[in-house]
Amino acid sequence: MHPQRQRKAIPVFWVNSVDRLGRRIDPAVLSVAQEIGPSAVRYAEKVLGDPALAITLFEEAAATVSQTQRERTSRGTPDVKDMRGYLFLAYIRRVRREKRAEPVLNDPKSLDLARPAQYMETQAVERNLIMAEALATCDTVSQNIVLRRLEGFSWKEIELLCDVSAHAARQRFSATLHRLRSIFQRRGRVP
Repeated sequence: MHPQRQRKAIPVFWVNSVDRLGRRIDPAVLSVAQEIGPSAVRYAEKVLGDPALAITLFEEAAATVSQTQRERTSRGTPDVKDMRGYLFLAYIRRVRREKRAEPVLNDPKSLDLARPAQYMETQAVERNLIMAEALATCDTVSQNIVLRRLEGFSWKEIELLCDVSAHAARQRFSATLHRLRSIFQRRGRVP
């Protein structure tokens, strides 16, 4: 007769109804968060290496989605169709932002955090100013598309975030890049 194996109890995943900043998470979002939380947080734990940070970011994403949902309701805008996907993308953006913010210890540039602004390359500063001026001439949807794409978002993610089709987002991105190139050329600085 074989001894019976003891099964480990699967830990219950729990999301607080408020995030660390005290922002309330709506019951509908909380329900979806409880559903997708275990797999989403497991993914972030692997990326970040910190389970507590992964859960904190998840609660913050859920609170932000709740706030966005309340704002959409107050404006009379339709609710988010795919709450699971919307919450997951909001969470992944936070995880990516957190990962990018981590200093890379073997990179000498990341260790020089106290470097004064006067040592920045003049060309880089000028290029950033021209870029900011040029983006200011675009509509907010095009600005969001360009900035999200430069942050590394896929076209599918941009489609969900900016509420335009992936094809339309690519066209707006291309048109905005064309506009930026012409501004740089007029000023004699081709990127």
